Amino acid sequence: MTLDLANSGAVEAGRFERLFSGAAQEGRQLELAAGAVVHEPSDAAESVYFVHAGQVRIYQLGPDGQSVRLIEILGPEDWFGAAALAHTRAYGTRAVAVTSATVSEIPAERWHAALASTPEVAAEVIGQLARKLQAAHEDAGRLVFDDCNDRLVKTLLRFSHSAAATRREDGDVVLRITHQQLAQAVGAARETISLALTQLRQRELLKTGRNQLFFNPDVLRRVCLNDRPAPVTAPVEQPREQVA
Repeated sequence: MTLDLANSGAVEAGRFERLFSGAAQEGRQLELAAGAVVHEPSDAAESVYFVHAGQVRIYQLGPDGQSVRLIEILGPEDWFGAAALAHTRAYGTRAVAVTSATVSEIPAERWHAALASTPEVAAEVIGQLARKLQAAHEDAGRLVFDDCNDRLVKTLLRFSHSAAATRREDGDVVLRITHQQLAQAVGAARETISLALTQLRQRELLKTGRNQLFFNPDVLRRVCLNDRPAPVTAPVEQPREQVA
């Protein structure tokens, strides 16, 4: 879960990490190699994790245990393991370090105590969880109302703020992700995503490299999402008066 420092004046940069460091005195620090699994969907949800360095990605697994969906891309000062705070039995997701990473594992009860002693950080965590819930509602709506191209653009915009992205001085973003990983996030076949990316490239809205995408989020949002005709609202039928 990404710490939104830009939108929170109450929490200064680094304070969240210091709180985790204090809580981590009863936890342990993990030095993870690329590819290491932090937790599996069936693992007991007992701990919360804070990323100090490196990149961790969160996946949902399909019923067959083989198909996966990429949910989040996390980096330094992000945390995950919210299922432990919800007192659920298992995490329900797979967390994987995709680079070498340093992660603190903190017992959920110790993290609860740390939040109780720091109300301003607790308020930020509540805000994060509320935004997470809102994003889940929007994600469910996209699966019903948006076509694949819309979902792709919105996924690119979302990941442009993640640990997999680097913003350049000209405003463009370099997003380090493969077509397969992007397909996992969008919920589409890799071939469909590759075709959609080709169409965006032909419109000069995106450039591709080896496992990299280059685009300007503001331009992509304006051209693909904002410049659309307003949806036509069906008239509301007024109730008819009954004749006595």
